[in-house]
Amino acid sequence: MNKITISALIKSDIEKVWDVWNNEKHIVNWCFAWDDWSCPKSLNNLKTWGKFITTMAARDGSMSFDLEWEYISVIDKKSIEYVLIDMQYWEYYIEKWRKVYLSFEKDWEYTKITETFDAEDIHSLELQRAWWQAILDRFKNYCESL
Repeated sequence: MNKITISALIKSDIEKVWDVWNNEKHIVNWCFAWDDWSCPKSLNNLKTWGKFITTMAARDGSMSFDLEWEYISVIDKKSIEYVLIDMQYWEYYIEKWRKVYLSFEKDWEYTKITETFDAEDIHSLELQRAWWQAILDRFKNYCESL
């Protein structure tokens, strides 16, 4: 399985970055890639074996989908590891789990987020990288605006 790594350097302290990344009241403001989409709801149980569920929806109401994952490891203000639950692969669930690993690193007045994820086999690697990076860039911009 191919892996893709993206990153962002956020001009903010790690406590704020961690909170904005994990707090449901903030997630709905940044967890979507394109301006014509939104995140109308998000539930986050940030603990090992806890679940995250969010909805991404086109602003014109034409389409929406839920993303769900389960946390494998959560180390406060350091790292998060989870598996994406791809409902389209339910019949062979275990074989299609895709892992995501995030690290949060304090770097003077910045916090660096690095995200490495298993690519899926439906969309091109370039499209997946662009989509995930767009979400991370939206997060960066939102976090720095607070």
